[in-house]
Amino acid sequence: MEKEIIKKIEELNLEIINLKKSKEYQKGKDLIKMKSMIKTFKFGEVFNKFFNRKKMLKLNAHGEVENDFKFDSVSEERPKIVVYTAILGGYDNLKEPLLKLDNIDYVAFLDNNLNYETQWNIKKIPENIKELKNNTLINRYIKFHPSELFKDKDYEYAIYIDGNIKVISDLTSMTYSINKNIGISLHKHQYRDCIYNEVEACRLLKKGNYKLLKEQVEGYKKEGFPNNYGMLEGTVIVSDLNSDKATNLLNNWWEEFKNSESLRDQIALPYILWKNNIKIDEVANLGNNLYKNPKIRVYLHE
Repeated sequence: MEKEIIKKIEELNLEIINLKKSKEYQKGKDLIKMKSMIKTFKFGEVFNKFFNRKKMLKLNAHGEVENDFKFDSVSEERPKIVVYTAILGGYDNLKEPLLKLDNIDYVAFLDNNLNYETQWNIKKIPENIKELKNNTLINRYIKFHPSELFKDKDYEYAIYIDGNIKVISDLTSMTYSINKNIGISLHKHQYRDCIYNEVEACRLLKKGNYKLLKEQVEGYKKEGFPNNYGMLEGTVIVSDLNSDKATNLLNNWWEEFKNSESLRDQIALPYILWKNNIKIDEVANLGNNLYKNPKIRVYLHE
């Protein structure tokens, strides 16, 4: 019965996801935004939005794809899992998980207190991490250090999710996707497969520091980092807490992200994998499209 219920939940969630990704829905959203901009005389923004969209399409390696990972809803294996997130500065509101499962705990690192009951176990930001004094750096430190944060617990796996993710279903089977020789698993980037194109996309979307991003990838190019090596989404990261390889990779990712100062962790990860002779497909085991994963729902950042 439990398996059937969870399967139906995932099917319904996927129907909603596909509806919101449909051309009709997106055109409706665009019209509403355009009318709002025109009413407030933001004609420049209207032009830039749709002009930049054409440029963005040229940077995409492929169009919209399905999520190709087959998630088993319920399995006999029920490892102990911690799902964790970090939200600072009111960037997102904590999303309540839809299900309560015996083998999964939810832990949220917040810089404020909640005034309502929740499944999340609320933790304050550790003092040594607060010393970073930058919300983005604090978030990424927590994101990349599950083995440090949960070392005294009996968890076998950690699943990091961004604050704009709502857990809809049982995430246990996502841990089965991990390549045991590497210890982490992520989604492939839904559009791009090249960090050099991603930097130009960041410029159009006004994400990160373009000057520093450009310097970062130019440095990678001088080292021989190839075009079209592949890209991953950093929104969901599944890691094996007993894997030294996973811990080392996440530590390397953190150091490269911090030292670059560009504030875009997606750029650093392919380089780190390349330096460790790891192909993108060896860790892109959660599927081709984060946004069509039936076990979660992705909201806009608030």
